Amino acid sequence: MANYANPGNLSAAETTADYGALMLLLARIGLSADFLLFGARKFTNPQQIWDLSVGNGLPGWLVYPAMILQLAGGLFILLGLQTRIFAAFFAWFCIVAPSLFWFDNLENLTRDYAAAGGFLLLVLFGPGPLSLDGRFRNMRDVVAAALPFVVKSRSFIDRVSLIARALIALPFLADVVKKLVHMAAQRALFESKVIPGDAIYLVMLVELVFGLMLLLGYHTRLAATVLMLWAVILAGVIHYPGYDLAIFNGQFAEAMLKNFLNRNAASFFKDITTIASLLILMVYGPGAISRDARGAPDQSG
Repeated sequence: MANYANPGNLSAAETTADYGALMLLLARIGLSADFLLFGARKFTNPQQIWDLSVGNGLPGWLVYPAMILQLAGGLFILLGLQTRIFAAFFAWFCIVAPSLFWFDNLENLTRDYAAAGGFLLLVLFGPGPLSLDGRFRNMRDVVAAALPFVVKSRSFIDRVSLIARALIALPFLADVVKKLVHMAAQRALFESKVIPGDAIYLVMLVELVFGLMLLLGYHTRLAATVLMLWAVILAGVIHYPGYDLAIFNGQFAEAMLKNFLNRNAASFFKDITTIASLLILMVYGPGAISRDARGAPDQSG
């Protein structure tokens, strides 16, 4: 797997398409799916978010710029077109909006922060070769042209990489705290999904140990892989919203509409965006401010 974050090789367009490029494509699909879905929901029913905004002391009309950002930005992230500028907008969005609307939901809040970490890495290193940015190498990169330090300043890149890594580790460490505080409810949740209640102690150990490894940048890709596997279980078992799979037996339109309107999908898609951010971190690595970098051989000579 290519290490796209090597100094002097920050342009994803200059890399060869390999497993890392495929992982970046899958990550962009995961990140964009969340925003495209919920942007489309705002389009079909803006009044719901209007009322929610007003209830939080904000102007209701904010639903419209949020909708445009989610739909247009989600499409640009999916295609990998002018990725840095839209990733920067989404990194900001994933910090500000959840801090207003998810502050009473630690699980969803921290997973949006993790998505912000993934977007920050896209700002620094780009979308990878399997993208329109990678395909059209001579196309002007707005962020790189206007703010060249974003892609050229090692100190800036190292510090933002550290912030991104911390954001991606946050939901797993926060989940340990949540399980400790709400142990009975969390055990009951596991058991409702036919998972032994005592498994919660193993899960807490995994989240704590590998979450700290991710935070410190110690065996980062191993830690990201383990946490990604757990996030897949979270999405596929614990947070699965019960989508109607009748699309396979002749009721495609009805099933798709029911799935689109499914109001239990928020946590599921937060897991998907967390998986996507972990994939990006696995490709680009932890950055220079990490235990892995300290143990790496000096290649400056």
